[in-house]
Amino acid sequence: MSDGHHSYKNIAESFAGHQSVIHGKREYVRGSVHVNTAESFGAMLERVKEGVFHYMSGKHLDRCLREISFRWNHRIPMEKKTKAGKRKITWTPMPVMTMLQSVLNGATGKQKRRTPNNGLAFFYS
Repeated sequence: MSDGHHSYKNIAESFAGHQSVIHGKREYVRGSVHVNTAESFGAMLERVKEGVFHYMSGKHLDRCLREISFRWNHRIPMEKKTKAGKRKITWTPMPVMTMLQSVLNGATGKQKRRTPNNGLAFFYS
């Protein structure tokens, strides 16, 4: 899902279920079509950039984005009520041990070794 920006038109052809809303026409949601998730991920990216990484070089951008994606995918939805009595979903991080277990499960069958020039080489079995 995306907003109606022209740059997404070519990308949309690659995805069978792509739909968009047009913010320029004051359309922000149409049923289950909205861009809130993408905007929320972008906001998280900005917060992490300011608070954790401070600077993201092209050399390490992939690592930063993988860590942010990991944090995003390891959240738990919590339902709360506002003071006005409305239902609201907030997201909290998973417990650290649950995240660690997920990391270790993903590491099964992988090896990291030093190369002769002290670089890193990854081996997958």
